[in-house]
Amino acid sequence: MIGRSFFLLSLLQAVVSGQWSADIPLDVTAQNGLCARIPCHYSYPWNLNNEPRTGIWFNSDMQNNKSSVAFHSGNPSRESTKFQHRTRLSGVLRDNDCSLVIDNVTQQDAGRYYFRVDFGGGNSYSYHLITQLRVTDFTDKPMIFPAEMVAGQPVNVTCIFNTTCNGTAPTLTWDTPADEPPSASHSVTQQGDTQTYTSVLYLTPAPKHHGQNLTCRVTYPTVSSEQIL
Repeated sequence: MIGRSFFLLSLLQAVVSGQWSADIPLDVTAQNGLCARIPCHYSYPWNLNNEPRTGIWFNSDMQNNKSSVAFHSGNPSRESTKFQHRTRLSGVLRDNDCSLVIDNVTQQDAGRYYFRVDFGGGNSYSYHLITQLRVTDFTDKPMIFPAEMVAGQPVNVTCIFNTTCNGTAPTLTWDTPADEPPSASHSVTQQGDTQTYTSVLYLTPAPKHHGQNLTCRVTYPTVSSEQIL
């Protein structure tokens, strides 16, 4: 009975005082050329609440049995060359949000990631909940909304592309008949985590354009895709 009471008391103290723990997924999949986001929320002993902290993400290379720094909130120069200027936190570290974003993700970024927090004075902890990042081919395509076309009548054709990546912005461009140079307006809206890029093409079709294609293309620094009308 005494042993059970001691166990319950210890459990209650752990809940009240707070312990080192994190909520991190085991697997994350991202498309090549877009962004990868690893959701992360962490906790720590309550007595460190008001202490300054540094967040560090590591990319583990199991073949070489070593880790490289993917993100360092205190000293970005310590980040591995391949990650510099491409990684950031999507939340606020002091709010216990350690979610990592990797922009312009490539196949070379695939692998194992883990988070470490350092409060200084020997108060640091590596959360060895490993996230496996998998990178697949870029398959997202823009969408074209068809419009009724009548020869000699101006018409607007709309193309949109949705993404949850808010780092590197894509560009939307049009391929039109050679004698109909593209004239388009562009806008960006956001709802929740989704950003919608919109391009509206203005053109006046002629009989000679019958059967010719209109193409909307979305382009990132390293990948692109298109939709044909």
